[in-house]
Amino acid sequence: MIYSKNTVKNTADAIGITKLKDGITTAMAQDVEYRLHEIISEATKFMRHSKRTKLTVADINSALRVRNIEPIYGFETGRPVKFHKASTALEDIYYVEDEPIDLDTLLEEPLPSVPLEVVYTAHWLAIEGVQPKIQQNPAPVDEEELVNKKPVKSQRQEGVETIPLVKHVLSRELQLYFECITESLQSPDPVVKSTALESISIDAGIHQLVTYFVQYIAVTVKNNLHNLEVLKTAMAVAQAIRRNPNLFVEPYMHQLIPSLLTCLVSKRLCENHTDDHWSLRDGAAQQIAEICQQFGQSYHTLQARIARTLLRAFLDPAKPLTTHYGAIVGLNQLGVSMVKVLVLPNIKAYMTLLDAELEKDSPQLRDDAKHCQNALLGSLRVLADDSDDLTPANLTSVEKSKLVNVVGETLANVVFSEKDGGRIIAAVLAAAKAKE
Repeated sequence: MIYSKNTVKNTADAIGITKLKDGITTAMAQDVEYRLHEIISEATKFMRHSKRTKLTVADINSALRVRNIEPIYGFETGRPVKFHKASTALEDIYYVEDEPIDLDTLLEEPLPSVPLEVVYTAHWLAIEGVQPKIQQNPAPVDEEELVNKKPVKSQRQEGVETIPLVKHVLSRELQLYFECITESLQSPDPVVKSTALESISIDAGIHQLVTYFVQYIAVTVKNNLHNLEVLKTAMAVAQAIRRNPNLFVEPYMHQLIPSLLTCLVSKRLCENHTDDHWSLRDGAAQQIAEICQQFGQSYHTLQARIARTLLRAFLDPAKPLTTHYGAIVGLNQLGVSMVKVLVLPNIKAYMTLLDAELEKDSPQLRDDAKHCQNALLGSLRVLADDSDDLTPANLTSVEKSKLVNVVGETLANVVFSEKDGGRIIAAVLAAAKAKE
């Protein structure tokens, strides 16, 4: 045996294990010898693949890494290791002689530079097969440059054409599909447009186009902020992408939500103020609420951040009424808890601002204020719809005075004129009492 059982006993004594039986030492020596043969055989393969005839420490370390064993430290050197022989009564021992070090020389040497702290960052290498354009990834190849680039002729051989090796992000079929879909979305024919949206919502082979559709939505919203029909189409594309069960859209929500918020709280979404931009805001609010419900477990702060943004827009008196309307309907769609905590405590103060707008001579301002008033009425209905076992309150002057203290006189008069006014009053007073 190369590795004797006496060596096993000496090693055991060195670490405090005594009185090992001969059978155990023999078995351990045989196992160690087998492992040594295995490592040397693996290292020999690395030596042969490196076209060498001399086994090196690097080969041993490579073999250890293959076996998932920690490599040997301190023996990686370009100089050959010289072993010295020491004869004893039992056997010969080979050792590596340590080089003597002069302490005075060592102390006089300059100190090494302070090493940098170890840091690490995480980033997306690829999402659904598409490489995002971030600093950590290599620069992507421009698609237009690939299309216009001609084959390069070899300088050594005439008549031989060499096509450069480049990675195409999209296949030609997907490029044609994307161009066809975007052209159809701009078509004035509603049948063509609805067919394109249906294809986006059910097609299973367009996962590589998700990032392009998200970018299309962002660019469309940015460049057509006053074109109502184009904005509605962009919101329809966002809804179609989210409802396609074959697409993984979660990594793109941080790019999609800004476009939805823009269509929700933007000051102006159409050229003519009489156009129905309110339905666009309602649809954007509903989509944001669906995103919070769908991805709230993955992104715990998503709904809170959106609610904070909408609350700032709602409470800012410098913002236009259209922005206030979008913020109110957005908070309504986020659920009853948002209405109780964020909307209800601020209704009375906000109605002071809204009453002044309702008394102005401008028909546009009065119409905008009326929509905001209806949005606040919708907030109160959210509270009423959340309580199924609620007993409607009596429409008396006492109940009205209580309601005026919570929502203001103007909105209280509107509630009293509604068919479900009793349920709304009971829900509002119960929520206000619970906050106290």
